[in-house]
Amino acid sequence: MAKGTPTPEIQTVTGTVQGLYQDRGQIAVFKGIPYAAPPVGPWRWQPPQPVIPWDGVRQTTAYSPTAFQLATGFEEFMDALVVGQGWNGLKTGAVKLLFKVAPKPKESEDCLYLNVRTPLLGSDGRLPVMVWIHGGDHQDGSGGEIFYDSNALAHRGVVVVTINYRLGLMGYFAHPELSQESPQSVSGNYGTLDQIAALRWVQENIRAFGGDPDNVTIFGESAGGESIAHMLTSPLARGLFHKAIMQSPGNSGQMLFLKQPFLNRPALEEFGRDFATYLVGNGEPEAASGRAQLEQLRQIPAAELYKRWREAEEFHRFHPVIDGYVLPKSPPVAFRDGDQAHVPLIVGSNADEGTLLYPIFPSPVAEFGRDKIQPSQIAGLIRQEFGVDSDGLFALYPGLENGEERAGMALMGDSFFGAVSDLYAAQAARAGQPVYNYFFTRTPPSARQMAGAYHAAELSFVHGSKIPLFDRTPDDDALSQVMGDYWTQFAGKGDPNLPGRPAWPRYDETAVPQQMRLGIGNQLGATDIARAAQYEIIQKRLHRLLDAMPELLAA
Repeated sequence: MAKGTPTPEIQTVTGTVQGLYQDRGQIAVFKGIPYAAPPVGPWRWQPPQPVIPWDGVRQTTAYSPTAFQLATGFEEFMDALVVGQGWNGLKTGAVKLLFKVAPKPKESEDCLYLNVRTPLLGSDGRLPVMVWIHGGDHQDGSGGEIFYDSNALAHRGVVVVTINYRLGLMGYFAHPELSQESPQSVSGNYGTLDQIAALRWVQENIRAFGGDPDNVTIFGESAGGESIAHMLTSPLARGLFHKAIMQSPGNSGQMLFLKQPFLNRPALEEFGRDFATYLVGNGEPEAASGRAQLEQLRQIPAAELYKRWREAEEFHRFHPVIDGYVLPKSPPVAFRDGDQAHVPLIVGSNADEGTLLYPIFPSPVAEFGRDKIQPSQIAGLIRQEFGVDSDGLFALYPGLENGEERAGMALMGDSFFGAVSDLYAAQAARAGQPVYNYFFTRTPPSARQMAGAYHAAELSFVHGSKIPLFDRTPDDDALSQVMGDYWTQFAGKGDPNLPGRPAWPRYDETAVPQQMRLGIGNQLGATDIARAAQYEIIQKRLHRLLDAMPELLAA
């Protein structure tokens, strides 16, 4: 479109939306389109409801408010991100201060909106569609963050959709009284149901934005990558997408059950009831029963509810839950059983996932415990959890036995993300899916950097976003170009390979599996799995945990 073209208008199923043209009219951008009714009042802690149609033209030129955020972990992560860049003290202090004083996005319980970027409008476009699900431990984030605020992917000929969904207390609170309200006798997973509702909106509306509803790729990172696993294994999402990309899928909710405790985690219903008792019952157990208690929770304004939740650190554990309905099984179990959607898949992780997370999470190994693990406790816990494999683990992570921080960071990254990504790749390949595995290795350019190829480092490379004040080199721009090409080629064809780029082999478990190393210079190209020995030991423990789950579900 030429500069000066009138603002774009699209007729959706529920009404007309008007956006803006960007990049000299080449990309039409629509921000803040509702995909479900506001989940407020009686719809708090209920599945998303249909959008109420509107008359006239709705302006969709600014991002909607974000879902309410927990925020505490995100602030720690951003501080660690800035410190890890290796800048001098003056710049480090200035950027940390800038993040601290920068205006915070408006939060609202009315948050179920999405954003669309497209290079071509109209039903004749039939472009591949890429739907992004943001990360943030299911507690923070939005579809309008600076990491994703870019038209780079759309310029490659795809329609890009980013979404908000309910988070934390609003998104994953479960309670016996809520389960009684449900026809399926479940509660929690409202944020996951929001994601599915957004995918339904795409099926019903994306053709008008130039997209092909029969060629939809879902992709996400961290909790967003885990959400992709949920979409792949939830029967409610079946048929709503055709390809998937899991970037650093975590496992924060893979061990949490609605009605039964598992490991050190209580049943989410009971956990929710305990929180309700704390919040409105002044600690009295009898106050946690009866309809009046749930009604009280729904009458507390969302801002006040979140303020009091943030103050109760012991209750910062509302995550997606295995409920037998939205999520019939833990996704790793579903993959082992071959019950996932058998679609082409990209899955991978970063080389140094633990560097920024180690100060935030209590343990270098997922599911060790809820209390902060002291360095002197690590060796004993490793021996308890890994048994005869402990010495092998200590050999692979030098310094771990003595509780050294760098070793703990390395184990955390591989335990939380690397080994989980490799497990998904292996099981999907075993089921016959086309699988492409990657390992991202690019570090910040400063010689003094300490973050490594940190958790979420690949985001700006995938989306082509440039974050002000963060250093970027021509090598970084070139790698971003390569990764954007791979991601959009995969969205179009189900195979990331294209002329002029290094060949990316399929993950083949019957041979020696290979992955694409994504870095600069000689760090770009196919290679054997970088940490196969580490993943093998970590996965042996993970499989023992997964083996216990079928019995739990049958109980």
